Amino acid sequence: MMTDTIKGKFRFVNPHTIPYIMTPTRDKKGKLEQLNQRATVLADRLSSASVDQLVLVPCNVGCHWILTVIEPYTEIVYVLDSLSHRMRYEDWKYIVEMALRLFNSNKGRKGRKKPVWEILQAPRQPDGKQCGYYVMRFMRQIIAEIETIERDGLRSIFKAAEYTRAEIDEVRSEVADCIQDHIYDSLCIILLFVINSAAAVYE
Repeated sequence: MMTDTIKGKFRFVNPHTIPYIMTPTRDKKGKLEQLNQRATVLADRLSSASVDQLVLVPCNVGCHWILTVIEPYTEIVYVLDSLSHRMRYEDWKYIVEMALRLFNSNKGRKGRKKPVWEILQAPRQPDGKQCGYYVMRFMRQIIAEIETIERDGLRSIFKAAEYTRAEIDEVRSEVADCIQDHIYDSLCIILLFVINSAAAVYE
């Protein structure tokens, strides 16, 4: 993707910047502040998107990962959940809708009264342990089939009831390679630090 012109079609949101935080049910004020903070961060990211970009937002909604795809200028929000084909996360819905209101305010746009939510019939995971891999596979498929999406819409590419084992293993392999690369880079930095420190002592 980084060597292809399609990279301009997407903008990604780091889930670490909008983390799920458990708040006590009785602390309604604290919870609202936390949700609004997350909405503000998301709105800033949406504001940096261009008109024709899809914003991909992997999100932890509490012991489970889903993928949200936002078209900020049309205010269409797609949800891909490998456990359910209905919207079950009211806190996340509040965050996204608040972020879009802030986005419109930042851009000086009137916008819709309410964004359009589309729950896609995404492939279902076979157990309760693979949601992270499924979210990454969703993103991979969206990127790979962007031309079909631009022609027929996002809904058109998710037709299979489930992914094959090989399709999920492909994502697992890519994750393992990425982790291995980071470990190697970290070890090189540590080794360089040790060598420099030793040289300084001898000097």
